[in-house]
Amino acid sequence: MTKISPLKYAAFLAILILIFGGVGLAKGGLYIGRHEGDTAHMIEIVLRMLAGQVPHLDFSTPIGIFAFLPAVGFAKAGLGLGQAFIAGQVLVAVLLAPLIGRVAVSRLSGLTAWGFGFVTVSMILSLVHGENITALSVSMYYNRWAWAVAFIAILLAALPPHKDAKAPALDGMIVGAMLAALALLKPTYFVAFVAPIAFAFVLRGAWRSLWVGMITGGVIAGVMVAIYGVDFFPAYVSDLLSVTRSDTRAAPGAPLMEVINGPRFMIGSLALILSVIVLRQAGQDRAGLVLFLLAPGFVYVTYQNFGNDPKWLMLLAIYLLALRPESGRRVVFNADARNAVAGLALVSFALITPSFQNIVTSPFRHLATKALDYAPQFKTRAELRDVFVKTQRTATVLGRVVMVDDLPQLAPYVVEDDLFKPVTFLGETLPRCTLQSGDVAMHSYMADRLKQPPFNFPQDSQFFVADIASGIWILGGFEPLKGGAPWYYSGTPGIENADAIIIPTCPLDAEIERNALAALESAGLVLRPPLRDDTMLVYPIVK
Repeated sequence: MTKISPLKYAAFLAILILIFGGVGLAKGGLYIGRHEGDTAHMIEIVLRMLAGQVPHLDFSTPIGIFAFLPAVGFAKAGLGLGQAFIAGQVLVAVLLAPLIGRVAVSRLSGLTAWGFGFVTVSMILSLVHGENITALSVSMYYNRWAWAVAFIAILLAALPPHKDAKAPALDGMIVGAMLAALALLKPTYFVAFVAPIAFAFVLRGAWRSLWVGMITGGVIAGVMVAIYGVDFFPAYVSDLLSVTRSDTRAAPGAPLMEVINGPRFMIGSLALILSVIVLRQAGQDRAGLVLFLLAPGFVYVTYQNFGNDPKWLMLLAIYLLALRPESGRRVVFNADARNAVAGLALVSFALITPSFQNIVTSPFRHLATKALDYAPQFKTRAELRDVFVKTQRTATVLGRVVMVDDLPQLAPYVVEDDLFKPVTFLGETLPRCTLQSGDVAMHSYMADRLKQPPFNFPQDSQFFVADIASGIWILGGFEPLKGGAPWYYSGTPGIENADAIIIPTCPLDAEIERNALAALESAGLVLRPPLRDDTMLVYPIVK
């Protein structure tokens, strides 16, 4: 076992942060090639917070406040929001670096320790969420942060410390803080891992760490209440429940069984099952049981996250390498235990390598981006002029339509599908159209039209937009909908403050529009006759 020097490891992490963070910032802005709606979602929340609004209390979002505070802080310091986002990632990496170091120095050794630091830092500072699509994106950046936080907490709880590195109170404090961070960042991870982490402490008799962790988590919760008031957590829970009520967003990716045994996931699932078996046969009963308890959380988080990227495979590889037994013991298939564990670690990492390679190289691809292909996403706001999107995607307006509506002669040959059934509102059938690209151009036009006849809405107007997300209020200089949802899940959040309902005739997500309009019809609103444009219907609300 090669002992890790704390000073050398600290220098290693500092170099990684300087390289990945520096390369990310060197471009002078944030250049996005995919998931522009997710970028607008993040921007809207940061703008609301800069205006003094508090997530969950003043607007609805199931994403925790910790996902936005770093960018808000740097935006307040004067950075454009693109640079503020990247600088916020650097801050997260700096804050987590000592905790990554604690894991490496007290639990790991040799290449495993260095690899753990490289994996976690690169994941925090990436400019893509993973998978094998190289287009740059800020989508689900909080998931990357949450995985890094979860890796720290799980390894500290599951692995025993080296004999000369025992600090149960410190470990408990770190784990408690990490679990609190997960709860205030992406609660999915907290729900998935809090019980296995607690059991891991119990299984190795680390009662002091467990109690200190619980106290630390309680203190952090108390601080949040002291800052934001007693209504903060009930409002947060209400926002989380809005996701569970959503027909489309509660599990936005592959079905659960596919995440377990689909072609992309089967080998990983088998590697996980074999890892549990091999560890127990190799005399690592406790480690095998902890891994068994973690497995449902791995699957659940992967299932719940868009893209279904099984980043837990990175943790599995590190966990197995840290627990390699001595040679000589025979396990399943009569294999040598040490070789079997190393082989499973290699398989696990090989399966996630395309995603990891995408993560590691993304800041460098960002630096090499051709700026001429991009334009500001929200050019009307000075603080947003360093957030760039690909003009080919955002200024070329393309829609998917049901051709039989324009070519009725096709009707005898067409089989209708519920997926494309018409959306209706108050008895009126809307065009069957979904916007495929050009959201910036479309929303800019709609924002300008709202100021013109026959609409004539003043700048202080607030709108409920029946779509998954919209930058109309930002582009038009209107007010954000108080109590509204920057990303729609269910219900009619903020409708009591809306001056009008905007119904796009070609929304980003027709199924979301259908659900939102059904909720609006049930809300008992008194509406004036709609004001019409080819791109939207606008229903003023009688108050």
